[in-house]
Amino acid sequence: MSNSLKACLNVTFGFVPLIFLWSISNKIGIVLGLISILILFIKNVINKNMGIISVVLLVYFVISNILYFYFKMDSVIQYRYLTSYIVLALMGFISTRLGKPYTMYEAKSGYREDFGESPLFIEVNSIITKIWATIYLVNAIIELLGHNTTTVIIMNILVIVGVALSTIIPGLLPEA
Repeated sequence: MSNSLKACLNVTFGFVPLIFLWSISNKIGIVLGLISILILFIKNVINKNMGIISVVLLVYFVISNILYFYFKMDSVIQYRYLTSYIVLALMGFISTRLGKPYTMYEAKSGYREDFGESPLFIEVNSIITKIWATIYLVNAIIELLGHNTTTVIIMNILVIVGVALSTIIPGLLPEA
């Protein structure tokens, strides 16, 4: 398996909590999201590869579960797409501004250890993270316009474009 494909799969695995959130439209989705991010968080602590996405998603799911179960706020589930897209967009733009694009933490496992700190690796991940942050921002705006079949199709097309670019862009660079 190529390094870029392995890295892309590792990043995708980090989104399992959100997949639960987006796929299961009731309280089970936010509970499974919390359980899965706890597992991923522990894995990242053990592997000493703690990225911003693990921390942000852990905070997101803890707050969502508290708001839903303790404060009985049904809007947590009702607006789960909008809130998660806003959080992901902010995380992407902030992490690249700090020079630590969130995609690089999981992607590192696809490459030699020393390559994970190279300027080329960080720049490629900055580009990929900016692409994803833009996709999430556009999806948040689309979500504000209304959630219907057409908007879901458009948002899913954007995600497919993001996955394709996340796989293609690193593949254009020399393997490490």
